Amino acid sequence: MIDQKLAIITIHDVNPLHSDKILKTSFELNKLKIKYNLSIVPYYGKKYNLKDYVTFCDQLSSLLQSGNVELTLHGLYHQTDGTLDDFDTRSKQQEKEEIQKGLDILLAARLPRSSMFIPPAWHLSRQCIEALKELNFSISESMTGLELIQKGKKYILHPVMNWDQQGDKEKNKQTLEQNKEMFYNKLFNVNGNTNGLFRMAIHPPHDPDEALADQIEMIKYLKENENYEFIKYSDLLRLDQEEISTKIWLQNA
Repeated sequence: MIDQKLAIITIHDVNPLHSDKILKTSFELNKLKIKYNLSIVPYYGKKYNLKDYVTFCDQLSSLLQSGNVELTLHGLYHQTDGTLDDFDTRSKQQEKEEIQKGLDILLAARLPRSSMFIPPAWHLSRQCIEALKELNFSISESMTGLELIQKGKKYILHPVMNWDQQGDKEKNKQTLEQNKEMFYNKLFNVNGNTNGLFRMAIHPPHDPDEALADQIEMIKYLKENENYEFIKYSDLLRLDQEEISTKIWLQNA
């Protein structure tokens, strides 16, 4: 096998309400000249429907035109009344209808149809995987894995690096030191073996203000010190399983 160092960086909770923070984060990632993903919420909190925010959608379209940025679907509402969208316990039909509503809004907003799905709560049921398959999605992601839906295969991975654990900027401040400890002292100082797929989830609405600087420094470290290749989710479909590092375990879903 050919050892590879792959990194997937995703901006989560992309929505009109937090457009300034999201676009600021995109600006910083663009300066690094890397590929990354935008995980979009079509009808954030049942209040902010993308189709009603033409300027924001135009800004997203401009980002996508570079070819380095990819759109992923991040639920429908993200959360309502403090409860995250559930794609883990409901019926396949319920989940399928909600995902389709999200796709319909993307179409109305003149944004590309995504073939990648990330549930807001990081949990996916088998019936949701089946719903996504019927809707022609290619990839879905959970906290510990990536599903290649149409191929019926799954990557089992280390948990994603994530600063938004409680949905509150102040409460999430505890993640700042935790993540730096995990990144610098555990991920990259264990027997010198750093191959594999690294995932980072950036949440501009809820990450502590200090997190963006840490995130940028970590990405620079991956790029300059560890020679990681930054990929979009769709790039995984083009990677032959023999070419992916042995640190990623590939198994039948």
